[in-house]
Amino acid sequence: MSAPPKILILTGSYGNGHLEVTRSLIMELNKRGITNIVTSDLFYEAHPFLTNVTRKLYIKSFTKGQTIYGYLYYKSDFRLTDFRIDRMIDRYGYMRISQLMKEHEFDLVINTFPMQALPIYKQRTNPEIPFINVLTDFCLHTRWISDGIDYFFVACDSLKKELLDTGINEQKITVSGIPIKEEFYFAEKIPDSEEKDSNKTKKLLISAGAHGVLSDLGKIIEELKIKEELYITVVCGSNKVLFEELNQNYQFDENVKILGYVSNMADLMKQSDMMISKAGGISLSEALAIRIPLILTPAVPGQERDNALFFEKEGMAIVTKTENDIVPAVLSLLKQPLLARSLMNQMEKHFHPHASELIIDKALALIENPPIRKETKSISKELKKRLKIDRNIF
Repeated sequence: MSAPPKILILTGSYGNGHLEVTRSLIMELNKRGITNIVTSDLFYEAHPFLTNVTRKLYIKSFTKGQTIYGYLYYKSDFRLTDFRIDRMIDRYGYMRISQLMKEHEFDLVINTFPMQALPIYKQRTNPEIPFINVLTDFCLHTRWISDGIDYFFVACDSLKKELLDTGINEQKITVSGIPIKEEFYFAEKIPDSEEKDSNKTKKLLISAGAHGVLSDLGKIIEELKIKEELYITVVCGSNKVLFEELNQNYQFDENVKILGYVSNMADLMKQSDMMISKAGGISLSEALAIRIPLILTPAVPGQERDNALFFEKEGMAIVTKTENDIVPAVLSLLKQPLLARSLMNQMEKHFHPHASELIIDKALALIENPPIRKETKSISKELKKRLKIDRNIF
C-alpha cells in the first residue's frame, strides 16, 4: 500500500463485547500507524429508537426478560425460522452502510456484529474492497453467515467446523481467538511454589457485571464466608448501585474487597485461584488467556448460554444452572485441586493468543491481494435460503 488504508469497523452496543473487540482491533491498527478509521454502530445510527428498545431487552435479559431475549435471539437464527423483525433491521442497516460507503472511500470493512446488512449491500453493489467478519462468541449464529463475506475469524475449531458445514470455503476461515486487551497475554504468572501451597488462603474473584448478573450476591458472599476461609474480591464494574450496597456491607471486612470499575482486571485474575463470571465472549477469552478456573453464572438464553454449554462440553468451566449451585461449585474447586488443574489444562488447549495481531495481519494482506471472487461450487441449503430472503426484503 502506498498510503495507510482507510478502514471501516462495524460494531454494536449490545453489551460490551463488540465494543471491546472493536477497541482491541483499533489499538492494533494504531500500533502500525493506521489511524484513518471510521467506526459505526450501524443499527443505532440507522434506527436509534429500535436499537434502544432491543438494547433494553438485552439488559433486562440478565434479570427479568430472559424469555423475551431468548425468543428474539433464537427466532433470528434462520436455521430455525424466517424472522421478519430481523429482515426489517437488516433493511435499516443496509441503508446506513450504503450512506457510509458513499461518503468514504474505504479499503477494508471489518464487521464485529452479527448482521446480514453487510452481505446484502455486497450482493447489490459488488464492491471491490474486502469484507471480513470477526466473530465475538464461541457459538455460531447464522446472522454471521454469508458466502459474500471474504473472510471469517473465529474463536475456536468447532466454530470453524460449523462454518464449513454451512458451505463456507475453508480458505476463508482462520481460528484466531477473540480479540482482547494485550495485558491479558502478559500478566505476570504466579510462581509454581506459591501455586502449589495448599495451606494459603484461597482467593476468589467475582465479576459481578455491569448489569447485575446475580440477583443476591450478598447471600452468596455470606454463605462462602461461613463455609470456607476465603478472600473474596468483587468487581462491580459500572454498576454503582451494586458497588455502594456491597461496599457499605463489607467495607470493614478484611476478607472481602469490593471494587467498582477497574483497569487492572488481568492482574486481579492472575492473583486469584478461581473466578465467578458470566459467559460473555470477551470474559471467557480473558479467562482463557489467564487460564483461571471458571465458575459460570446461570446464563441467559442466547449466545451466553451457548458459550457456557461449549465451555462445559470442553471441560473448561463449571456451569451453574441456578444461583444456588454457585456456592457448591466454589467449594468443589477448593476441595478438588485436580479438578481446578483439569479446567486449566483444557483451557490451554483452546487458547489462541494475540488475536488482534493475527486478524490485522491477514486483513491488511487482503487489501494488498484481494480475494478472487467466483461462484461457489457447492452452497448449503441455509445459504440458499438466506440469499432468497435477502433479495425479497427490499
